[in-house]
Amino acid sequence: MDLFFLALRYVAIVAIGLLPIMNPLSTIPLFLSLTGRMSEARKHQQAVRASLYAFAILAAFLLVGNGIIALFGISLAGIRIAGGLIILVIAFRMLFAGKDEGPEKADAIKQADMDFSFSPLAMPSLAGPGSIAVVMGYGSSIPDNHLILGYIVVLCGIGITIFCAYLALAGASRIARFLGEAGIQSVTKIMGFLLACVAVQFIASGVRDFVVSFTASAAS
Repeated sequence: MDLFFLALRYVAIVAIGLLPIMNPLSTIPLFLSLTGRMSEARKHQQAVRASLYAFAILAAFLLVGNGIIALFGISLAGIRIAGGLIILVIAFRMLFAGKDEGPEKADAIKQADMDFSFSPLAMPSLAGPGSIAVVMGYGSSIPDNHLILGYIVVLCGIGITIFCAYLALAGASRIARFLGEAGIQSVTKIMGFLLACVAVQFIASGVRDFVVSFTASAAS
């Protein structure tokens, strides 16, 4: 029972850590621009497909992340620090950027009969480099004696985050009317701050692992 509640706690930690970097609210302007001439049924289909694609992308990187690490000889500490730096850059862009460029970019490719669910909605908007780095960071933190449970926990956290993204995309029109452009920008700033905190934690964890590794090597 204690293990069950501990797993639930880490599911929440994964979701809270991933949600700011994914930031579904920042995808709303792009989604609205791309689907502006689509029917409501078509918009809903795009939201569902984008969410499923994003989940599949993140799940794939979670499951093969360790293989990539082994193939290229990358240390887990290096993955954490690199991921933290990537996330930190994105967080700074969210904190200090002006008006989101999504709608302007989308105007050049907007067509009502095209499928935008995989690109650019699922990747790179929802499952971008930052989200992938977070997922691989959590995957590298799974203890060896709880691999299966650890993957299930991270997948559940991804699923919760993707469900939030689906709700945001499915209700994009209503959310945009309710928050307004200024409201969406404010939420993006808050998400950026939370994301910066997550990035610093990843970097600090990686540096600590490097120090422990070098100390152990020197002692031996």
